[in-house]
Order: sequence, then structure tokens, then C-alpha cells
Amino acid sequence: MTSNQKSLGIMTRCHGSHFQEKAYYKKLTLIGRKAGIHVFVFSPRQVDFASRTVAGFEYRDGAWRSGTFPLPAVIYDRCFVGPSYRHYKPFVEKLQNDPQITFLGHGLSGKWQVHQMLSKSPELAAWLPPTEILTMSALREMLETHGSAVIKPIAGTHGSGVVRIVPTPNGYEIAGRDRKNEPFSCTIRTVEGLKTFVTGFTAGRTFLVQPYLSLHTPDGTPFDVRVLVQKNGLGTWETTGKAVRLGDKRSITSNLHGGGKAVPLGPFLARHYQPKTQARIKQQIDRLAAELPPFLERVHGRLVELGIDVGIDTAGSVWIIEVNSRPGRTVFRMIDDPKARLHSITHPVRYARYLMKSM
Repeated sequence: MTSNQKSLGIMTRCHGSHFQEKAYYKKLTLIGRKAGIHVFVFSPRQVDFASRTVAGFEYRDGAWRSGTFPLPAVIYDRCFVGPSYRHYKPFVEKLQNDPQITFLGHGLSGKWQVHQMLSKSPELAAWLPPTEILTMSALREMLETHGSAVIKPIAGTHGSGVVRIVPTPNGYEIAGRDRKNEPFSCTIRTVEGLKTFVTGFTAGRTFLVQPYLSLHTPDGTPFDVRVLVQKNGLGTWETTGKAVRLGDKRSITSNLHGGGKAVPLGPFLARHYQPKTQARIKQQIDRLAAELPPFLERVHGRLVELGIDVGIDTAGSVWIIEVNSRPGRTVFRMIDDPKARLHSITHPVRYARYLMKSM
């Protein structure tokens, strides 16, 4: 392998020397160094395609230091999609179309697109809640059919913008998280008032509407199960770990950014479900983790890792809530699972090494 074939570029949003996940990238650098791989961090906006170089940062001598590097043969995409992503997208696409560059995986675009892809599999479709693009008629139909509904932004993260709507004799009870991810609740008296709220809250953004699922413990604590699946050093999918994320009781979501915490899966299920139900839930989660990644990869294109958020309702039914192609790893530190934590960091480097060898 040539020197640039032995380099792994972590692509992220950099503002000068400021970029997120520095602790994670430092670990990737140290693991890469042991495997003979040069790891550096860069912004797609800093690529010079004429000289095939990029300005970025590498961790050496105990600090992040700036430098100019040849374009890497392999790129790990950690550019999180958000409102400012449009400034990065043309540069990302140019790199994706470069025949000399291989991406570890290509990011998933949005919740609706992922839902559409997964619904093509009869087995996976059984775990998907009914989902529509939000319109007032779709919301009205969801409320009439299921008794309550949830609206969520098509490209939202961290539980921000997720709202539950429940009809009552006095109108509608609204509860959720606003754009700043702060919990709120209110009562709206009329259908016209509901329409005004939805129009103002969505403010031109595309939202989805689903039935409200009772994804909480008997005492009202919202939770979900984060399953991390990754490609390993042999290029095959592996389940790295599972953890339960518990939310704030004032919230309807369990996201850690909304004040939640994480606990191990086994003891949590034992506390809240009967043995037969526990066994069925575990079996379904394992099946889901085995079936979903290869199917999604066939439909979407190469993936390197997925954070699959699984909901379990009060009856013990399992649901696919969300699939994220740029998952975090915080849960495994929070539940003190050192093996899952280590694998979550080493697998991307091992998979990069696998791709470099097979080039």
C-alpha cells in the first residue's frame, strides 16, 4: 500500500481548529497508529482537488496539530446532517464521486427515506409504526385511527421537535420538546387552534406523523433500546452492544441529550417484563439487529455502522423507532460496558484496514 492508501481521513465539520468528538477521534488515531494507519481529521470544505491535498488536523505529541495532507484513500464520514449541512454537501458529493477514494459508509439521508427503504422488507416492515408525511389531513386520520399521534422532524436529532398530540374532551393536549430541546406542554381548545400550532411549530420544515406508542415504564419513564451494529475487521456485520436509554419523566423521548441516562438491557427487562416476554423481546431485537443492516445496505449502498433505536411498548411489542448512520457511543460508557466501548471504537479502524487490504 502507498502512504495515502494507509491513511484514514475523518471527515467532519471544522470551524478553524474547533470540531466535535475530539476524544473519540484521538482514540481512533491511537488505534490506527498501532495498525500502521495515519488518521487525521478534516473538513470537506478544505479540500484542494487540484493538488489532491486537504488542510486538517492530526493528533501527535499530546495535542491536535494543523497540517496539509494528501487526500486519503479511505474516508470516515462524521458530517452530521443539520441546517448548515447544505454548505458542506457539494464538497462531500465531489469526494464521494472521486474514483480514488473509498468511503467506509455513506450516510443515511432522513427518517422518511429510511422508513421507505425498510418498508420494502416484509419482515422489517412488521416492526415499523405507521408513518406519513405530516399534513393536517394525515394528522386527523392518525388521531381518528389510533387515538393519539406523534409528530417529529424528518431530519431532527436528540429528540428535538418531537411532539405528542392527544385529543381530550377539552380539545388537545400537546407535550414534547421545542427546537431548543426544552420540554413543554399546553392545551389547545379547537381544531383551528391545533392547525395554527402545527403550522407555527413546523415553520416550513417537513415533519412525519406516527401513532403515539406507549414506549415507557409503568411509572411513566420513557425509554428505548440503542443497538449498535458495525462492520468488523472481516467486513461483516456484528452487534457491538445494546443499552437502554431512560428519559426524563417530563419528556416523551428518551434521548440522552434531553437529560436521560443509560442502563444495561438484561436487568431492565427483568425488572419490567415477565420471563416469557423478556425472552421474546430479546429474540426479536437480535433478529432485527441481524436482518436490518444487510438489507438496508443492499437498498442504500455501503454502510459502516448503525445505531438502531428500538422501542418496546407496555404490551412488550418491539418497534423500529429510528436508524442512525452516525451513531454516538456514550451509552456504553454510561452502562460501564468496556468491551462494547472498546469494540465501538476499534471496529471502524479494523474495517478501514480491511478495505485498504482489498483495494
